[in-house]
Amino acid sequence: MDASLLLALTAAGFGAGFTQGLAGFGSTLVALPCLILVMDLRQATPVACILAIVLNAVLACRLRGHVRTRALGLLLAASLPGMAVGAYGLRSLPEAWLKGLLAMTILGYVAWFLRRSGPARRADWKFGVAAGFLAGSLGAAIGVNGPPVVAWVSRLGIDRNAVRGTQTAYFFLAGIGVVASQAAAGLVTGQVLARTAVAVPALLVGLAAGMAGCGRISEAAFGRVVLVVLVLTAASLLAQVAAG
Repeated sequence: MDASLLLALTAAGFGAGFTQGLAGFGSTLVALPCLILVMDLRQATPVACILAIVLNAVLACRLRGHVRTRALGLLLAASLPGMAVGAYGLRSLPEAWLKGLLAMTILGYVAWFLRRSGPARRADWKFGVAAGFLAGSLGAAIGVNGPPVVAWVSRLGIDRNAVRGTQTAYFFLAGIGVVASQAAAGLVTGQVLARTAVAVPALLVGLAAGMAGCGRISEAAFGRVVLVVLVLTAASLLAQVAAG
């Protein structure tokens, strides 16, 4: 394994773990920009998804008493058909299209994040169905299922621990479904598993650091840094698409 690949896997693992430990979501948004520097998106996506399962397994155990099962069940049921659609897209669509979709999803998340301080509106359950389907599709296709779920669950009018617990339980269970759909499409190879294993130690160190920093580091300050990185990443992806 060459040094650039090892560095990218380590950075992806640590960044994903730290972000998830601190904020409770966002691991794949951080991991994918590192991974696509050294591998194509069809390989980077299942690597990021498997790493997310490891993270969310740990966090789901810690927050299991705060899960809102009705909201969780709705999201999961709506996600299943979306996962099949997304896995087919990952296998079949040109990589330029997938990069464009990832860039637009990242920018959509940034726009939502910047607007979320506005007046809160209670989420309608029918939008939960749409959020679940979209999350399933995006999760299987590009590894990023967080934005629609976070946007919907955060508007349910439940306390912060319930928000994080419900989101984390969804990310863990849906992550298993996403990786299963990717495996069925032939995308989870021996090389994918080997590269994932290399990133796991850094992932766990990052998770511990993020959990330790939760409450000490301002989420607002950290969020601003992450947003800048995400915007630059999206711009880079769109430039790659434009360059052909």
